[in-house]
Amino acid sequence: MGTSSSPDDAPTSPSPVVAVIGSARIEEPDPAWQEAHTLGTALAARGWTVMTGGYGGLMGATARGAHEAGATVIGLPMRGWAALTPSPWCTELRWAGDYSDRLRHLLTADAVVALPGGIGTLAEAAVVWSALQTEPCAARLVLLGPRWRRLRESFAADLVIGPDDLGLAPVAGDVTEAVSLLDAALASGPATAPGPRG
Repeated sequence: MGTSSSPDDAPTSPSPVVAVIGSARIEEPDPAWQEAHTLGTALAARGWTVMTGGYGGLMGATARGAHEAGATVIGLPMRGWAALTPSPWCTELRWAGDYSDRLRHLLTADAVVALPGGIGTLAEAAVVWSALQTEPCAARLVLLGPRWRRLRESFAADLVIGPDDLGLAPVAGDVTEAVSLLDAALASGPATAPGPRG
């Protein structure tokens, strides 16, 4: 005799992981901090798992917003950064031995949102963007805010980069637009890399 199963018995797929990168130096009352907190709350409301670099600033703001709204928050702290304390808003820590190890963790996300930041944020966004050019199923990328819009315009003017490359890194004007772009990207399935680029 066969057994019947109810919809409750169906296997559940894991929630998408959305990583948020941004400056560790920007704290309250900077409006960028509040925007990061709002982003964390909005990502949690979509049922997504949130990943951050695991420390303070905009990473901590995002983690706090997501944690307070009930999301799982993954942090990516570095073992060698003994002077820094991971954010208490992370529910899981994935320690990295070096920077390349940390980037490998970041690249496991389904999507990445880049907030304002410095050289580290730029480097991480560039790695994600480059992976989108060449790797099937790479994490999607959304740039958030006017600073990224200006940088993207500079990249278009001064780098060897075309419309297809720019299309891999859309800029959102606010959190609502960022979440809409993420919704569309995650609903469309795995990204298709345009092929090797130089």
